[in-house]
Formats: sequence, structure tokens, C-alpha cells
Amino acid sequence: MLTFNQFIGELTATKTVATWRNRPLRLELEHGNLVTAINKGGETHTLTPVAEFGGGIVPILNTLSGNLVVAPECNPATITFIPAGGTAPVTIKAKNQKLMCCIHPWMRTVVTRDRDEIAD
Repeated sequence: MLTFNQFIGELTATKTVATWRNRPLRLELEHGNLVTAINKGGETHTLTPVAEFGGGIVPILNTLSGNLVVAPECNPATITFIPAGGTAPVTIKAKNQKLMCCIHPWMRTVVTRDRDEIAD
């Protein structure tokens, strides 16, 4: 288990926390536009579709991870919080949809949809 001081130390040194990441980092969907996010961690997360990766809703974590420009989609009033052990549906709207945790902005993934399934 990672202590708070270890967490902050690793984040400060590397701009990420290796054990805190989305899995998989890339996902390809052949059909459909919905995935289910499963939070297997012990903290609340989000899996928010964004146009570009950026910072989230926790200023100190943005600073320590080097994500100084907040992703506009990371609005606390509109994002879905996924508690530890919880799930949430995520709609994939773009051919190469970027997803990130708006609390821990280094937690990122990209979902690629089949070209035939996307309306331009």
C-alpha cells in the first residue's frame, strides 16, 4: 500500500503515480459507443471524455503532475464521480476518444472506435 508521502513523492518526481492508472491505456471498440468504467481502486475517480488531456479539479494534483491547463470538460457540476468499487457508463463520441480522471489527471486512456461506427 502506498502511503500519502510516497504518493506525493512519486507524483512530484515523475508527474505520475505508476500504480494509479487506467487499464487498459488503449482500447479498441469494434461496435457500439458505450463502455462501462469499473473503479477497482480505493478512491473515487472519474472517466471523463475530453477533447484534449489536461488538468482536473484538484489544483495541487494538477501542479504536481504538470497539468496546468484544466480540461474544460472537468466541470464538477457535470462530471460523473465513480466511487471505489463502483461503475459508470461512458459514451464514446469520437473516433479516438480521450478519457481521463478529472481528479487524478495523469490517469488517461484512449478508446478507438471502428471507423464505420462514427458519424462525422
